[in-house]
Amino acid sequence: MGLWFGTLIALFLLIAPGAIIARISQLSWPVAVAVGPALTYGVVALAIIPFGAIGIPWNGWTALAALAVVCVLMIGLQLLLARYRDREAEALEVSRRPALTVAGGVLLGALLIMWAAYRGIPHWESIPSTWDAVWHANEVRFILDTGQASSTHMGELRNVETHQALYYPSVFHALVAVFCQLTGAAPTTGYTLSSVAASVWLFPASAAMLTWHLARPRTTEWRSAGVAATAAALSASFTSLPYVEFGVAAMPNLAAYGVAVPTFILIVSTLRHRDRVPLAVLALVGLLSVHLTGGFVAILFLLGWWLLDAVWHPVRGRLADALTLACVAVPTVLILAPQFLGVLRQADIIAGHSFPSFKGAKQGLIDAVLQHTRHLNDFPTQYKLLALAAVGMAILLYKKVWWPTAVWLLLIVAIVYSGAPARFRGPIGNTIEEFSQFFYNDPRRLSGVVAMLLAPMAGIGLFALVVLVMAAVKRLTGRYRQLPGPVWIAATAVVLAMACVYTARHYFLPHKVLLGDKYDSVMIDQRDLMAMAYLAKLPGAHDTLIGDSNVDGTAWMYAVADLHPLWTHYDFPQQTGPGYYRYIFWTSARKGDSDPRVLEAIKALNIRYIYTSTPTVRGFAVPEGLVSLDKSKSWALIYDNGGARIYEWRGNGTTPHS
Repeated sequence: MGLWFGTLIALFLLIAPGAIIARISQLSWPVAVAVGPALTYGVVALAIIPFGAIGIPWNGWTALAALAVVCVLMIGLQLLLARYRDREAEALEVSRRPALTVAGGVLLGALLIMWAAYRGIPHWESIPSTWDAVWHANEVRFILDTGQASSTHMGELRNVETHQALYYPSVFHALVAVFCQLTGAAPTTGYTLSSVAASVWLFPASAAMLTWHLARPRTTEWRSAGVAATAAALSASFTSLPYVEFGVAAMPNLAAYGVAVPTFILIVSTLRHRDRVPLAVLALVGLLSVHLTGGFVAILFLLGWWLLDAVWHPVRGRLADALTLACVAVPTVLILAPQFLGVLRQADIIAGHSFPSFKGAKQGLIDAVLQHTRHLNDFPTQYKLLALAAVGMAILLYKKVWWPTAVWLLLIVAIVYSGAPARFRGPIGNTIEEFSQFFYNDPRRLSGVVAMLLAPMAGIGLFALVVLVMAAVKRLTGRYRQLPGPVWIAATAVVLAMACVYTARHYFLPHKVLLGDKYDSVMIDQRDLMAMAYLAKLPGAHDTLIGDSNVDGTAWMYAVADLHPLWTHYDFPQQTGPGYYRYIFWTSARKGDSDPRVLEAIKALNIRYIYTSTPTVRGFAVPEGLVSLDKSKSWALIYDNGGARIYEWRGNGTTPHS
């Protein structure tokens, strides 16, 4: 299975289930395909929590059963809500040819991103060195092994010793697990292909939908289609999304950002199409379950749109419109109550995130406006795109479309705060902090949302400039020869496509680097793979816990070789997860049976082997307990290939293996 074919299968799995549900709910094919991923995630989200609670395993068959149940439910709801269907509003939906035009722009944007992935990740089947990638791949392996995909049960994987409850969004991983079952792909391969698929499709489609939403009420159908197609193709040039998110392996956040706009548009459409309320609930449940931050993006857009647009231009009256939106919000909150409770228990962890830049407010403002914040500041500023976005923003303001600019301003303030929180004090600073915490006080996440707004603005700006130039050329050439209108339309489309391709080519190198830089076999190379294969064949290796470090990449042994490590994820170089015995091992394993606490920990954790590797991530220190194991009388070195070592317990004390 190659990268292109594997990505195509992952795309089908991402889009098709949701598109089927959308078609059952009377959405047209173009809209069904656009909102399909959000609805697919919604089906997964509805299933995995109750399945996990009552012990139904998550796999391909139960996923198919969940889809069938949701389809039947949607058929019933469509019959019940048939009297609310607005035939006049449905007649205003996009026509075939404009829809094909938008689809062309989306496909061009997707191909440009896919080409960057193809060129940037030649070794896509290798093990990435990114901090979060090991956790995502291990979570996929955990779902495949146990059938447990519930977001509220991820403590069983992360908190190896205590299994203390932990909420971690697992909808993305649950869908990857189904992909692995269908194709036979390894967890790491499935993770990579599904991540590429989400990156390739979601952001061009989102840019097209948001641009259409902004343009269609204010201009003709064909112009709206042209602007939406331009924005979709141009979205492939913005570094923040999807390239930075892919580069840091923030895949649930990436996927959530990718379906935030379709969910927002679906919710907005319920004011005119009240029969779509169940669809909007399903999409919002899916979005919030993929990653809460993506849900906050949709809510932020909804608030901006409601306060600065919908309130002043109600569809059925302000109260009726508010009640319709409440019909979406209330069921969503009730369905997601278990997840919200899990998040509240971890609120201190989220609040503890901070990424100060130690720059002044003035420089922070410049960086925020220029999209030159954390991770983005490793690459040149995208002045051309920003100039186009400024033109588009001016056009939106001229057309009295206020809310995108207002939301952009709010995000800029939050970015400045997240980089220099000490400069914001008092009630205003506290308010900004509360808002910024929804995005982990992270300039990277906030800049990603800004990019979601800049893409439609840049598309509008580029379209307007090209149309203006082509009109001038038409006027000049008209003095000599009159050409038919379709010729000029085709020429304009070609110029727009060429401009989008040129822009993507201009920023191709940093995007290629961001996508493939960490598929470098630095943390896990061939020597590690050989060591894992050797370890997997040792007596008792699959039945015991493998002692390892939290900073050297050995946690990959679970995803790669189905061995159970003490640490299933990278962690900062201190004990942060619950577990008394894990802490003892982390600090004192080398002491062996000379320390009764170590002997007790080895027995309690059921450890027989230790697997160590070089280098450590980000240069972090090796845990004290794993230093100088060669000198320990309790651990015997049984394998060493120069990059990885395996030790076996040879202590004299009583252990489960003696």
